[in-house]
Amino acid sequence: MVTALFLEAGYRVSAVALEWEKPAPRSESWMAIRADLTIRSAAESAVRQTLEKWGTVDFLVHLAGAFGAGQRVEETSDALWEQMLDVNLRCAVNMLRAVIPIMHQNREGRIMVVGSTSAIHPVVAWSAFSASVAGLCSLVGTSAAELREDGITVNAILPTTIDTPAVRAMCGEADRPKWVNPNSLGSPMLWLCSDAGRDVTGALIPVIGRQPHPCHEWHS
Repeated sequence: MVTALFLEAGYRVSAVALEWEKPAPRSESWMAIRADLTIRSAAESAVRQTLEKWGTVDFLVHLAGAFGAGQRVEETSDALWEQMLDVNLRCAVNMLRAVIPIMHQNREGRIMVVGSTSAIHPVVAWSAFSASVAGLCSLVGTSAAELREDGITVNAILPTTIDTPAVRAMCGEADRPKWVNPNSLGSPMLWLCSDAGRDVTGALIPVIGRQPHPCHEWHS
């Protein structure tokens, strides 16, 4: 849905996924790429294909993420730690390393990532997930500081539970009215890409829907 918002707004989009379940729609403004972004060379290849297609990269909207939880720190497996760090942090690191040199050449660019409110409000039994998205937020802050004089902004959108088919399958639909609509992520991203958002950088923006605000209440 975020991709659709950018297409509707007139942007050309290179969309990257590990797998595409359906054939990619044919459009002069759209290109679908298969890549495992946990691998640096794959992220670089995705960016190269974008350059070959469109000639430049103006914005990076990084939506990749995974969730895994349920055990306390001492019980959390190595496999879960590796998965959370790979998908939630390493993918973003690889994409930033691939696009920043291009944006440096252009002397402008916008980078946005999606994390989670658990980055600023850790949750019991979510140690690996919370740590991975907290690392993502640290990456955003550091990158914003390094790039602020180059016309490149870096910001993070931090939702609570997002209303997606995968979440509905995992959690049911009883609390669905409280969840974040994906459009509520795309709208601030579009604004950050506009002239009005050019001076916002290093921001961690909570998008909480109707769920308890993480700054006010501890989860159990």
